[in-house]
Amino acid sequence: MDKVGHLGSFFCLALLTHLAFEPKWYSLAGILAGYALFIELVQSRLPYRSASSADFVADMVGVLLFYFGLWLYRRYIKASLLNKIGAKTQS
Repeated sequence: MDKVGHLGSFFCLALLTHLAFEPKWYSLAGILAGYALFIELVQSRLPYRSASSADFVADMVGVLLFYFGLWLYRRYIKASLLNKIGAKTQS
């Protein structure tokens, strides 16, 4: 269940950062990867927390799922909406 929280949190971070700044995909992925790594390094230093590479992987899967969803949206939904608008203006 912890991994789902990591995945969901980084999915939301990617979404909100994309909406606010629209960075290049590699910039956002790199920044969030650095942030995830930083979080795990801090947790490894705390006596009541533990670091896990699986948490880092779950974080990156969340970012990957965001970009996959964005690709699907741009490829299918946005394109079909543009086609419908273009068909209406031609008639």
